[in-house]
Amino acid sequence: MTALLACPANSQLTEDDCITLSLVLPAPSRPQLIELRRVISNRNTSFSAYGSGVVTFDKDALLHEVALKCSKKTAKRLFHLVAHGVCLQAIASTPLTTPLTGTEPIPPRLRGVRQAVV
Repeated sequence: MTALLACPANSQLTEDDCITLSLVLPAPSRPQLIELRRVISNRNTSFSAYGSGVVTFDKDALLHEVALKCSKKTAKRLFHLVAHGVCLQAIASTPLTTPLTGTEPIPPRLRGVRQAVV
């Protein structure tokens, strides 16, 4: 039996989701987050369906695709994110500032506000 995950198409990450994302994907694994977002947001896949304002993901097929495109460890991390209630569509659609080094958490990128580069 296939496990389906449904998310509103306009989902956005909350502050708590960003904290969970930062804990599950520490700085050394952040490049995988970029690729993970690319996989999840691809609309031409067999593991997702869009309709009536909802995106439905076939969890098993998605985890398999992430393991192929990213790594098995990234697929395991994605499983942990889903288990913690982080919406897959929110991961794909929320603009993020992704620090690749240090211990800084992953914050959502504020629209219309230019952020200084330190």
